[in-house]
Amino acid sequence: MKIFISALEYSANIHLSYLIQTLQKQYGECHFYGIFDSKILGFSSNFSPNEFRIMGFSGVLKLIPRFFKIKKELIALAKQCDIAIFMDSSSFNIPLLKALSRDLNKPYLVYYILPQVWAWKAYRAKILAQICDELWGILPFESAYYPKEANIAYVGHPLLDEIPFSREGRVDTGIIAFMPGSRISEIKVLFPIFKSLAKKLKALHKQPLLIAPKHFENCDLSKIYGNLEDFSIVYDTYEGLAKCEFAFVCSGTATLESTLLGIPTILAYKARKLDYWIAKSLVKLNYIGLANIFLEFFYFGSPKDNKTPQNFPIHPEFLQEEVNPNTLFWAMQNYDYSKFFAQKKILLEYLKNGSAKNCVQKIENFAKNMSKN
Repeated sequence: MKIFISALEYSANIHLSYLIQTLQKQYGECHFYGIFDSKILGFSSNFSPNEFRIMGFSGVLKLIPRFFKIKKELIALAKQCDIAIFMDSSSFNIPLLKALSRDLNKPYLVYYILPQVWAWKAYRAKILAQICDELWGILPFESAYYPKEANIAYVGHPLLDEIPFSREGRVDTGIIAFMPGSRISEIKVLFPIFKSLAKKLKALHKQPLLIAPKHFENCDLSKIYGNLEDFSIVYDTYEGLAKCEFAFVCSGTATLESTLLGIPTILAYKARKLDYWIAKSLVKLNYIGLANIFLEFFYFGSPKDNKTPQNFPIHPEFLQEEVNPNTLFWAMQNYDYSKFFAQKKILLEYLKNGSAKNCVQKIENFAKNMSKN
């Protein structure tokens, strides 16, 4: 079977690796084409995601010329395949999907890790329902935001395939994790504050640990983070979090990972002012941490209610000017651990299961139907 993949984000490639491992065990030999991280997946790609990774709304403009340059080549690659799987990165993937959907020789079109239509740009739900053959949701509430005719199913959350443990209570290791993001533009804004906080924690005989992205492993970290004399360093998220008693994390998948692992977490997010202003005007959410957002849907079915249950949110969030060493230090000293672990358990029950096996089952169903035809 020939499979086209468009996976730009680092986290999407990690999720994809578990899907492919499961697929190869159950289905056998497959051939993969498109955009994905060859280092993570272990086989060559036609394009590297590093060519397209950006952060923020203002960065999208930089991607447009490159996209149009390779669009024809991507379409030609996809048309040679039996099935095409698009993951996350909707600004990049939806235009490509639109072009493919109009072609008579198109492959079977699947979107896995759907755009967050429940947060902003709700019109994308109708578009995807029209141009995709299948939609694979990783959140239990997503289907409610798509038209009735959409072929959408909840397949489970990929992180539940990946997390190696989940703590049920507080531990004392003396190590505090810092995860300031995977994009250099995020790190430049947030990490100077984390460095000041780390000095406060060292005075309490805590050991700061920087969990750097895997793709930084062969980089000169001093050019990215500056002076790291106060930090020990690891490049594996789960290895690092397993050592820690607490974590300060930038927004994104990492906040959900740390929460599901049972690592008490504080979210700290500081972006460029223009990007934050645009996001705030477009995205109507009460929280930005995925764990908090998911449980808000669980409790209310919508993020737009102002009600708040007694044990909510799971972890504190600090944004923009709230992000300073004194505030973060105080929040850690006054953390509600019992609330965190109680809500973490509810979140695990809500998400139910991982996604890899269910995705592979859908691919196998497609292959069976294809062989009949």
